Amino acid sequence: MFKKFIYILFSISLTLGSFLGTTVAQQTSTEESENSTTQSQETAPTSDIDSSETPAKTADKITINPPVALIDQFEQDIKNSVDETLVKPMLAGTEDFLTITQPDTHSSDKGVAILLPEWSQPATDVKAINFLRQNLPSQGWTTITLQPIAKPENYPSLAQKHSEAIEENQKTLDEYQNKLAPLMTAVMEKAADYPGIFLVIAQGNNAAVLMNLYQQEKVEKPNAFITLSAHMLTSADNQQLANVMAESEIPVLDVVLKKDLTWITHFAPLRKKLAQKELKPYYRQRTLTNFRTGYYPEQHLAKEIKGWLTTIGW
Repeated sequence: MFKKFIYILFSISLTLGSFLGTTVAQQTSTEESENSTTQSQETAPTSDIDSSETPAKTADKITINPPVALIDQFEQDIKNSVDETLVKPMLAGTEDFLTITQPDTHSSDKGVAILLPEWSQPATDVKAINFLRQNLPSQGWTTITLQPIAKPENYPSLAQKHSEAIEENQKTLDEYQNKLAPLMTAVMEKAADYPGIFLVIAQGNNAAVLMNLYQQEKVEKPNAFITLSAHMLTSADNQQLANVMAESEIPVLDVVLKKDLTWITHFAPLRKKLAQKELKPYYRQRTLTNFRTGYYPEQHLAKEIKGWLTTIGW
């Protein structure tokens, strides 16, 4: 009986010891887990702050240069692609601009052909001007090609009222003409160093602006004026161009394309009609057949120019 009692007490002590050991182990594991979680929570904000600050600090060090102005790009292209002996910097007032001077290669000198591409276009424009720059010297013309200035901003006007739009357009074009006039004057003065007559060939909106400058006598008039797809960007301005061209005393060859801008195909017939009404003997309009809008058939263009100049005595 006594031995049985001792055996029961021994079994109870083993069970109690096992229970207490398991409880202590669980408590220790729980405390370690809580300590690990606490440390993770304490260090987490520091990591988040560092990761969020790093991109900001890096972004502050990045410098983005503004884009190069379009005309500056054209001038750099000219300097890199054209024979440096032909590139002539010039000064009009306080403004610098580039010209490309191509001496004539003919046995007799006919004069100087001043070439003005469309505004915001390169002086080496492949649509017509660049071909004439290289072709006319073989016919006795020294060519001076201007790098045109940029297209005026806010033209045409977006004003809702028609009267306000007309007023804003006129102001914008006046400012542009005041910039273009000194350039043309400087080039005409340079052209005086060469023998022969003055021929001006201008393209697009610049042709129309030049016609206005000649009519207002703000620039010396050439002996002959050739326009390539002359137009403006509003109905009112195209109507004015038709009137000015009809009234001008300058001999004009008005060249347009069969596939051309809508402004040109709509108003070119009006220019011809008004010129005939005014009995302009030295006005001629020629429509050239082309396959790509804006691109001139080069040989046909050269033939028309040569034929017209011969007709008027040059």
